[in-house]
Amino acid sequence: MQVFQNQEENRIRSPWRIVLFMAFAILLLITITAFVPFGAASAVVISLASTALLYLFGRYVDKRRFSGYGLQPDAIWWKELGIGVLLGGGTIAILFIISLNLSLYQVTGYGWVGNPGFWAGWLGYLIMMAGVGYYEELLFRGYLNLNLYEGLRGKRLKGAFWPAALSILAISVLFGLVHAGNPNATLLGIINVTLAGVMLGVPFLATGRLAMPIGIHFAWNFVQGGVVGVPVSGLAATNSLLITHSIHEDILAGGAFGFEGGLLGTVGILAILTGSVAWIVHLRKACRDQQMKSTGTDFGR
Repeated sequence: MQVFQNQEENRIRSPWRIVLFMAFAILLLITITAFVPFGAASAVVISLASTALLYLFGRYVDKRRFSGYGLQPDAIWWKELGIGVLLGGGTIAILFIISLNLSLYQVTGYGWVGNPGFWAGWLGYLIMMAGVGYYEELLFRGYLNLNLYEGLRGKRLKGAFWPAALSILAISVLFGLVHAGNPNATLLGIINVTLAGVMLGVPFLATGRLAMPIGIHFAWNFVQGGVVGVPVSGLAATNSLLITHSIHEDILAGGAFGFEGGLLGTVGILAILTGSVAWIVHLRKACRDQQMKSTGTDFGR
C-alpha cells in the first residue's frame, strides 16, 4: 500500500495521481472531440469538462481545494491576467511588425471585406482561443506541473528550485510533444513550443496562480491567428482581421507553422519569460506580508 499511498499526506502518491489524471483527461478529450467538431463549441465544452475533472480530482484524489490549482479570482489574479494578455499579445504584434519590415509576411487584405459572416466567425475564434488558453493551462500547468513538483520535492531534492525546474522542464517537453502532431510541425517548432511551456510554467509555480499563463497563452494565440493572420502552431488563421501570406518559408518567421516555428518566435518567447520574471521580482519586493510570502513555490527566490 505504501507504494501507492502517501500515509503522511493521506492521498495517492504523486506519480499515480498524474497517471490517473492523464488517463481520465485523454479519455475526456477523445470523447468530446468525437462528438463536437474543433472550434468554439468544443473549446467551451472541454473547458467546462476540464474544470469539473479538476474539481473532482481535487476533492477525491489530490485532497486540495480547487483554488489550489491556481484559480483564485482576486484582484492580483485579474491584474496578472491583464499583464499576461499584454505580454502575449504585445509580443506577437512586435514580431509581426518586424517580419513585415523584413518582408517575411505580406498583408494582402482584410478579413471582413466581402465576408458578411466575418464578425460572428471572429467572435467564435476569440472564444475558441480563450478556451484553449484556459483548459491547456489548467491541465498542463495547473494539474500536471503542480503534482509533479510536489512529487519531486522530497528528501533527495531539498528546497524548491530543483523540483520546480525539473517539473517545468518535464511538463514542457510533454507540451512540445503533444504539439508535434500539428500540421506543418518542424523540429524548431517543437523546440519552441517546449520553450513556451517553460515560459508558461515559471510564472505559475513562482506565483501559485494561473492568471499570467492563461493570459499569455490566450493572447499569443488570438493575436497571431485572429488579428495578424499568421498560423498558430501550424493551424491556419481562418478568421483574422488581416489576411496575411508568407512570402517565403523562412527560419526567422516560421512559415506555415507560424512564429512558433521560427527564430523570431524563440526571441519572443524568451522576451515574455523575461517580462514575467521581472513582474515576479517586482511582486516579491513590493509584497512582504505573510500572505504573499506563502504564495507560490518559492521557485523565484
